Amino acid sequence: MAQQDACTLLDADHNEVIGMFEQYKAAHDARRHELLASQIAQNLVVHMQIEEEIFYPAFQRATGDEALLQDAIREHNEARELIAQIDKDRRNAKLMLALEDNILDHVNDEREKMFPKARATPGMDLMALADQLEARKSELMAAA
Repeated sequence: MAQQDACTLLDADHNEVIGMFEQYKAAHDARRHELLASQIAQNLVVHMQIEEEIFYPAFQRATGDEALLQDAIREHNEARELIAQIDKDRRNAKLMLALEDNILDHVNDEREKMFPKARATPGMDLMALADQLEARKSELMAAA
């Protein structure tokens, strides 16, 4: 059972991936770059899936804010395009930096716009959502 709300849980994922990007930039070994690129991609794909399956629908139902939702989905689609390119060339540092920029922009939007609105909206049970997010994330990571 989650000990934190959904926004805090999702932001912990953000921080984990940001840390992996830092490790990627500090690494000087091609194998380490490939491993980190793979881990970053896997974590992002799972994170985006749980947001789109669980958090975003709940956010839209509770807030009715279609503009924020569409912006987040657009950013996810851009990230997926970059991840697909990285999957073909795990040593491409320029693609990894472009992905990092995309993710940092997305994280900033969620931290400054979506999460505060979710927390301020009556009817969003962020603790229950956190439980759902954790359970689904565990399923997806086990299957990966």
